[in-house]
Amino acid sequence: MNEDPKALGAPWWAWVVWGVVTVGSVLAAPHLPPRIATHFGVNGAPNGYSNRWVGALLQPGIMLILLLGWQVLWRLDPRRRNYTAMALTYRWVGGLIIGFLALAQTFLLLHALGWVAWNAARLLGASVGVFVVLLANVLPRVQPNWWLGIRTPWTLSDEAVWRRTHRFGGQVGVVAGLAMVAASLALPTAWSGIVTVTIAMLWGVGLVVASYWFFAQSRDRENVS
Repeated sequence: MNEDPKALGAPWWAWVVWGVVTVGSVLAAPHLPPRIATHFGVNGAPNGYSNRWVGALLQPGIMLILLLGWQVLWRLDPRRRNYTAMALTYRWVGGLIIGFLALAQTFLLLHALGWVAWNAARLLGASVGVFVVLLANVLPRVQPNWWLGIRTPWTLSDEAVWRRTHRFGGQVGVVAGLAMVAASLALPTAWSGIVTVTIAMLWGVGLVVASYWFFAQSRDRENVS
């Protein structure tokens, strides 16, 4: 579905989510401990701390930068003509990223307030898997561009390779995301994060290898013909 290029950017509801998270963070900040955990290892243990105001406002600041950047990035792309054909996908991915960051910020604040046990991180880990499933589901709709999708030398050099790689990446990504959800909910906390990160890395590396494989196949067919 085509859309007016001037309307490209994050969806309106992403701005609403950002506003709610920002207001909530500002209101929660005075009630937080002086130092709060803002980074956690793959084993689920906090391994990084910040001043409460930094912890409360850093993520909303990052979200704002992403929202503004989403309005601009496509304009800087030499292939910006392709964005009209994937306008809804571009907007959806922008909103999806903001939604995930909002969820992470909400969890961070609730954890700092002592309202959730760290075992509840299973739900946050599962949300990563859900994020991957939702992203993978629209991956085949992404048109060749320089900002979004599986950008390797081989996908950017051949549109057929781009399409095959993104179709394959979407199919495998759904399976990978569901595996992340299962690992987060079923495995011991000490292992669930490690397994989730491993699955994500294998998915990413596998897509790079697949893009080269598809490219090599296309060149072999050209040489035969």
